[in-house]
Amino acid sequence: MNEDEILKALEELTTRLGFKLRYEKGDFAGGGCRVGSEKMIIINNSLLDSQKIAIIAKELAKLDLDDTFLVPEIREIIENGKRLEN
Repeated sequence: MNEDEILKALEELTTRLGFKLRYEKGDFAGGGCRVGSEKMIIINNSLLDSQKIAIIAKELAKLDLDDTFLVPEIREIIENGKRLEN
């Protein structure tokens, strides 16, 4: 998978898991937050796709995805995000 395909797969997974994903301008990298009861991941729109992938993966790595079907490459990327978290 190329970066564009990986990013799209992670975006779809994020939505499927009930997160709202937003790309915004500003002086920040990005991360997860909660606004009321809404779970969100906000990412700086000017980042490279590889950086966007890393931020999403790091946020998804916080979840228990053992019972969620993921293609092996996406699961590995999220596992790498878990290592970034520690």
